[in-house]
Amino acid sequence: MRKKWFVTGTAMLVTMTMLAAGCSNGGNNVNNGGNEGAKPQESTAPVEESIKFPLEKPIELSIFAATDPQVKKDYNEMQMFKQLQEQTNVNVKWTMVSTEQLVEKKNITIASGQLPDAFFGRGVLRDEEVIKLSSQGALIPLEELIEEHAPNLKKVFEQRPEFKKQITAPDGHIYSLPTTVERDFNGIPSALFMNKKWLDDLGLAIPTTVDEFYNALKAFKENDPNGNKKADEIPFSFVFGNNSQNGPNALAGAFGIPNDDNRDHLYIDNGTVKYAPEQPEYENYVQFMSKLYKEGLMDQEVFTHNLNAYQTKIRSEVPQVGAFFTYSLGSVFGNVQNDYVAVPPLKGANGEQGWLRMPVGFSIGSFAITNSNKNPEITMKWIDSIYEEKQSFQFESGPFGLTSKENADGTIEKLTPPEGVAFGAFKHSEAPGNGAVTIVLQDMVDRYIDAQADEKRTYYNMYDPFAPKEILPSMLMTTEDIETLAPIQLDLGGPNGFYSSNFAQFVMNGFTHADWENYVAQLKKMNIDTYVSIYQKYYDAYKAK
Repeated sequence: MRKKWFVTGTAMLVTMTMLAAGCSNGGNNVNNGGNEGAKPQESTAPVEESIKFPLEKPIELSIFAATDPQVKKDYNEMQMFKQLQEQTNVNVKWTMVSTEQLVEKKNITIASGQLPDAFFGRGVLRDEEVIKLSSQGALIPLEELIEEHAPNLKKVFEQRPEFKKQITAPDGHIYSLPTTVERDFNGIPSALFMNKKWLDDLGLAIPTTVDEFYNALKAFKENDPNGNKKADEIPFSFVFGNNSQNGPNALAGAFGIPNDDNRDHLYIDNGTVKYAPEQPEYENYVQFMSKLYKEGLMDQEVFTHNLNAYQTKIRSEVPQVGAFFTYSLGSVFGNVQNDYVAVPPLKGANGEQGWLRMPVGFSIGSFAITNSNKNPEITMKWIDSIYEEKQSFQFESGPFGLTSKENADGTIEKLTPPEGVAFGAFKHSEAPGNGAVTIVLQDMVDRYIDAQADEKRTYYNMYDPFAPKEILPSMLMTTEDIETLAPIQLDLGGPNGFYSSNFAQFVMNGFTHADWENYVAQLKKMNIDTYVSIYQKYYDAYKAK
C-alpha cells in the first residue's frame, strides 16, 4: 500500500482535518490521484540562458501571500517590492491574507481548485499541507528548477546542507522553499531574572544553587524588600504551559533533566529519545516546585494568569516580583533595567546544571509553485532574487536607508523609527518583515547592531554551554504512525491534558512517591512507550540520512 507522509506538530490533528475538508475538492488544479508531485505545466518561459532580469517583456504572477498583521498596505506599494519589480520586470497580483485569517482563506482557495501560481510567506503552508498538496499533484517538484535557476539558494545549501535535508520530502523531491533567520540566541528562549536591588539590600549574593535560590525567595517573602510595609511581594513567578520564554522548564536542568521542551517534553539522551515527565529526576523537580508553592514562595496564579497579567506584575511601579522568567529585559521593559540581573543555571544537589534549548525558527512551507504556473522557471529565478543575502535581510528587517544603514565596515546599524512609531510597524511599512520569504544566515545577523539583540546574546552566552547540543528535529512520518500518535498526544497535551493537569495538582496539593509511581503507571497505560518508540524510529532514520 502506498504511504502518505506528514510532519509531526502540535496542531497535527487540526491540520489533517482542515486538509481533508479543504483538499478533497476535485477542482481543476488539485489532483487526487497518486502521491507524486505534479509535472510543471509546459513552460512559456525561454530557455535558461535567456532568462535575464529585467525581462524584456513583463509577465504577471498570481501569488497567495500570508502577511504579518502589522502590514497595512499592498505589497506592490512597498519599497522592497517596487525595487524587486524594477529588477525583474515581474508583476505580481497579490492575494494578501493576514496570518489571523490564513487558515480560513487558504482552505477556501485550495477547495476552489483554482490555485494561484505560487504560495508566499513564512508558514503560508504547514508542513503537512506541503506533503498533502504535493501528493495530490497541486505542487510541483522544485529541485531541477533550483539547480538551473536559483544560484543564491544553491549557495545557501552549500553553506547549510541541513536546510536542503529538512525541506526534502520522503519521495526525494523538494516541493517548498524555506524561511529562516539564524538568530542563534533565540535557541535559548528564556532567562531567569532576579531583583538585584532586593538581593543587595538583604545582603544576598546572586544564587548559584537550588538551595540558595530557595533561601533568596524566602528572604523576599519575609523582609518587605520593596519597602512599602505590605506583604505584597511575589518571590517567584512564571507562566505555566506551552510558553518557552516565560515558563519554568529550564529549572528542570538543575534536577538532571537535560531538556524539558515545553512543546512535547521529549529530549535526546546520548541518542535515545526520552519523555522527561516520566523520569525519576522529574519527580524531584516537581517536588521542589511544590515546596515553593506550598510555602508561598511562588505566585499562586502561575496556573491561571495569562501573559498580559504576568507582565503587568513584573512591570509594577512598586516592584512586586523578585524572580521571573522571560526572553529579555528589553522585551518586557523596553530597556535593560538595572534593578534586575540574569541568574546563571542553578546547580542541583548533585551538581547538575542544564538549560532549555529550542530549535531556531525554520519554516519549511514558505514558498511553493503550483501546477497552475505557466512560468515556473521565471518564478524560481524571481524568488531566488530575494534569497540574495542583503536582499533577504532587507525583506525581513526593512530597506537600507529607512530602518537600517550599511556602514563602511560592513556592519548594519539599526535606525530609530519616527517618534510614536513602534519598530515593528516601522519595518513592516516598506517590507513584508515577519511574513517575508527570506534566509538570513548568522553572518548577516552578527553584522546587525541592535541593543536588544546584544542584550539577548549576553544571556545566550551565559546559558548556551549548559543547554543540550542535540535536540529533536521536525520529522516526516507516515499516516499510520500519525494515527497511532494522535490519541496519545491528545491525552497528554494541552492545558487540560494528562501532563498539565497532574503537574498542577502535584505542585498545588503536594504528592507522595506512591502518587508519582501511580502517575508513571498511568503513563504506561496511555502508551507512552509507543509514543517514545515512534519518535525514536524516525530520529534514528533522520540521523542515518
